[in-house]
Amino acid sequence: MQTHHRPTDRAYSLQDFSRAFFRHKKKALALPLIILSLATLIILFAPRKYRSESKLFMQVGRESVKLDPTATTGGDKISMQQSDRSNEIVTVIDVLQSRGILESVVDTLGADVVLSKSGPGSGTSNFFIDAKNKTLGTAVRLVKSIDPISSKEEAVITLERNLAVEAEHDSALISIRYDAKSPRLAQLVMQTLVEIYRNEHLRLHRTSGSKQFFSEQHDSIQKQLDEAVDKLSIAKNRLNMVSIDSRRGTLENRLGNIELSRYSALQEHAASGARVADLKKQLEILPQRIVSAETTVPNTGTDALRAQLYELQVLQLEQEARFSANHPALQATREQVRQAEAMLAQETSDRQETTSDVNPNHRSLKLSLAQAESDLAGVVARLSELGSQRKVVLADLKKLNDNELEIDQLTREISMAREEFFRYADSLEQARIDEELDNQRISNLIVAQQATFEEKPVSPSKLLVGALSLVLSLASMVSIVLFSEKLSSKIYTEEQLEAALELPVWGVVPKDRTLANISA
Repeated sequence: MQTHHRPTDRAYSLQDFSRAFFRHKKKALALPLIILSLATLIILFAPRKYRSESKLFMQVGRESVKLDPTATTGGDKISMQQSDRSNEIVTVIDVLQSRGILESVVDTLGADVVLSKSGPGSGTSNFFIDAKNKTLGTAVRLVKSIDPISSKEEAVITLERNLAVEAEHDSALISIRYDAKSPRLAQLVMQTLVEIYRNEHLRLHRTSGSKQFFSEQHDSIQKQLDEAVDKLSIAKNRLNMVSIDSRRGTLENRLGNIELSRYSALQEHAASGARVADLKKQLEILPQRIVSAETTVPNTGTDALRAQLYELQVLQLEQEARFSANHPALQATREQVRQAEAMLAQETSDRQETTSDVNPNHRSLKLSLAQAESDLAGVVARLSELGSQRKVVLADLKKLNDNELEIDQLTREISMAREEFFRYADSLEQARIDEELDNQRISNLIVAQQATFEEKPVSPSKLLVGALSLVLSLASMVSIVLFSEKLSSKIYTEEQLEAALELPVWGVVPKDRTLANISA
């Protein structure tokens, strides 16, 4: 039995491919020509897409770092530090692509303008578009009728499909691209989109009603502050003080001075008392009068006594002459004479006469005692007055301590109200500045590149269509040649032919002109 081998078992050379190409040249050239024709039709008649591009620069501004004033009315501050600005850029991209922005663009321009039914781009038509509308228009309308949508929704979908927003990594520049049927329409949609987003950017970073809120709070806190100041002023006038600390300092200084004076007066009182006691003791010892002079003078008593004795002696002589020796009168006279003589014998003829005067030392001590007693009385009066002053100061301190809570509470109310007042004043000023910046349309969003007007279409790309058509043509030609050659050069064995034809087969002759390798 003979076994036939396929010609493909040997090496397939370029010459073999050339021979095969000429054998199947009609089929090999038909498909590439069709592909090139379609590419030519696409280049000539395919709908053009024009692109408009704009660039937004997000500089670091108040929107990047500010915290809304209403978020800072508490005690704690929220940290706004970020390692990069990726969150801000992503937010801008999301808002630009949001449905709300796209619906605003449609509402501004109109759905017919976006769909090129009117306005720029509405007159663009060619043979290819007309043919497509005629052939596929009915089918497209039929499919759309399954889930009908409004022209506005269709315009929004068109914007979503043709809009592209992107930003490079670690870049604050955002690129926006939009493709439309005409360059004027693409530029118009891009300009409208950028303008609407600029307004939306200002709105997103604006706190509605913050200025009115802070203005009302500012006026309310100012009223509370004025009332607290009036209450404190009335309380200070009632208590005759400027402040608690100054009043307390004054009273403490007065009390200190009184205590020092009191201690000094106590020392003086002790010293004066001791001096008065010592002076009294010395006055008790010292005589009040002393002998100032002593003289010897005749004793007048002795002379009078001698004269009386002489008269008695004379009387005795007269009685002796008249009376007897036992006469009572004579005896009485004799007795008187005897007694007078006895008394005269005891008397001297001279006597000492002394002159006394006030003791000057006693007088000086008495004067010193009077002075000391006067000083002591002054010290006692001083101590009494210091005691009274001390009681008054202590009473004032007690009254101050009792009223300190009221003054301190009023002071705290003023301090808190003043702190709140300045905080709301700062927030009000910040809100006013933000509102004015918003009114002036000042933000950190800068249009780095306005919407471009590009007359050169971005699709279809002639170079890309041509290159692809050439590649596809060449590939299709090679594929057809190889496939056709493979089908025409296929060799069956005798058993396969007998099974397929159900007839006896005596031999197999290959179709190609090359000699088959036959081995017995």
